[in-house]
Amino acid sequence: MKFIATLMAAASIASLADAHGYFVSPKARGPGTAFQKACGMQAFYQMSGDINGNIQGLQQTTKGQSDYNAAACNLWKCKGMKYDDNTANVQKYTPGQSIPMYFDIRAPHDGIANVTVIDLSTPHGKVLASLKTWDAYALTSTSIPDSEEHFSVKMPTTLGGKCAKKGACAIQMHWDARSIDQTYQSCIDFTMAAPAKRDHVRDFSAREVEE
Repeated sequence: MKFIATLMAAASIASLADAHGYFVSPKARGPGTAFQKACGMQAFYQMSGDINGNIQGLQQTTKGQSDYNAAACNLWKCKGMKYDDNTANVQKYTPGQSIPMYFDIRAPHDGIANVTVIDLSTPHGKVLASLKTWDAYALTSTSIPDSEEHFSVKMPTTLGGKCAKKGACAIQMHWDARSIDQTYQSCIDFTMAAPAKRDHVRDFSAREVEE
């Protein structure tokens, strides 16, 4: 049985050998114990072997697996990757800060993409702010532009204290290649305190007029 399980794990990893893409810098979420418990051992093997794969591939892998908990796994938020496995990689940002990013495209597939700040307390990661969008992304008809892998985003100044606590928010890359029905996600955990309030104290006291 152990041999069969190993073969199945290897097959799952091999099925994503063409790879697609993931955040390299800042470091994105990866699989760990929490992911394994929620999404199952086969999904854990698959993502440990190649983090770049698509959500639809994970859905096929987890289908019918007894150790897969659909609600707990939640593949459509950060591709199922869990905050509890990535507490050592939480970034600290400030409102208005420019963040350089590197998203490694391993294999292009025509699609659209966006980078957003999402609310991790919501089931599918409600978008709190849009940071960057592409109407055409990773086209196979041309070479990959450097600007699609290396780019910067500016942190929003309108979120108040929504992202002040660890585990509250993440930056998510969402790349959807409709023509081949494949979707890729990558999440970066961060904290960001509310913008500092500026004091606008005005002096309305009476002033003496020199004669």
